[in-house]
Amino acid sequence: MGKSSVATLAERTAALVKHVNVEKVLERASSGIYIGHSVDLGWGRVYGGQTMAQALSAAQHLVGDSRRLHQLSCNFLRPGDVKHDIEFEGDVVADGKSFAVAHVRALQKGKHILTLTASLQTPEEGLEHQYQHRFSRDGKKLRPEWGTPNELKSIYDHMQPFLGQIPPQLQPLYQHPQPIEVRPSEFVPPWDQTARNPVRSNWVKSRLQLPSDPNVHQRLLTYISDWSLLETSVFPHDGVAMWQKNMQMASLSHSMVFHRDFKLDEQWLCHAMYSPTSSGGRG
Repeated sequence: MGKSSVATLAERTAALVKHVNVEKVLERASSGIYIGHSVDLGWGRVYGGQTMAQALSAAQHLVGDSRRLHQLSCNFLRPGDVKHDIEFEGDVVADGKSFAVAHVRALQKGKHILTLTASLQTPEEGLEHQYQHRFSRDGKKLRPEWGTPNELKSIYDHMQPFLGQIPPQLQPLYQHPQPIEVRPSEFVPPWDQTARNPVRSNWVKSRLQLPSDPNVHQRLLTYISDWSLLETSVFPHDGVAMWQKNMQMASLSHSMVFHRDFKLDEQWLCHAMYSPTSSGGRG
């Protein structure tokens, strides 16, 4: 019996870890050039989470392993072409005793498609607290409507009965379990045009063990953080869905703050999303 051409989950996990990293082309004391490889997930353009994670990887390489990312901000400038690799040019624009800031530009065919600014800090101890604010009802516990991962099904499980309704180019995303498991608190098919509140939450976790390097976990969380965001902004609008022919959506900017180290292969993380307003073609 011939070997199946379908990659195993372990192979897909290793490929994703490699995918969110970049290859060094040239590195100087405070600048560098790196290459990231593009993958077509079926949308006809590079997935935004890929470009962000690879730009973050370039920033991490530039600053070095002694600093840990605590904040990043991105601007998406042009759609990425899945047929071409991405060149990342980076500079360390500030390098102090505790903090360093790196600025990275992602380019294809000589044109910028994304810029990223990342602040990284030498790990240190200090005051600690966590108040949930709008993401809880009493400032301490998670909101009950988010559920718990043990009582929820993954997007992969939810989508199995609908494989025939999925556009052919997107079917590979749902035919096999993906390395990062996503369990929505409420499953909303991307073709559902029913209006609902503009809130949603996903629990995310790696299905298999990952390398111990914290930088890898930060890249992968950055990668998956772009999943489901755009859909949330169309929820309040009746007759509108993510997957409809006349709908064109794209991310314009993206920011993340990392308060603590985490292990994406040991902890379930809840990504809570809400869209407070939309206007002028933005949401």
